[in-house]
Amino acid sequence: MNFVSLEEFKKSESYQKFIEENPSTGNLKVKVFTAYKAIPIPDTRILVTKDIDGQKVLFFSGLTDSSGMISDIELPSPEENTNFKPGDNAEYAMYDVTAIHEGYERIKKYDVAIFGNTGVIQYIKMIPEIEMEGIDQNGS
Repeated sequence: MNFVSLEEFKKSESYQKFIEENPSTGNLKVKVFTAYKAIPIPDTRILVTKDIDGQKVLFFSGLTDSSGMISDIELPSPEENTNFKPGDNAEYAMYDVTAIHEGYERIKKYDVAIFGNTGVIQYIKMIPEIEMEGIDQNGS
């Protein structure tokens, strides 16, 4: 995967436009598990990216802790609408959250909406890979 680092992206004109549109921040918490949330999966690589002007910008990369979690990932977002009423469409920024862990499904990818001054939790269910000798993909 080819990414542009956040530091490199900050040097571009695209960054200035992006930050003008997203002057606030929202917080993302990721929880990775298997067995219907019963077993956390530590050391899962979490990548948070966003496609901006033809570039895939890497906003965050890290590993889940022993509880299968990463907390307090701050991401740019539009300002919170304090005059929000039911039925209004809230403004948000979309990010891609990708989970990678050896021995589990190769890559899990989610689209996550981040709102200004708001915390979001993304649960990621990983399924262990099963290798069966002598059986091809068609089950024979």
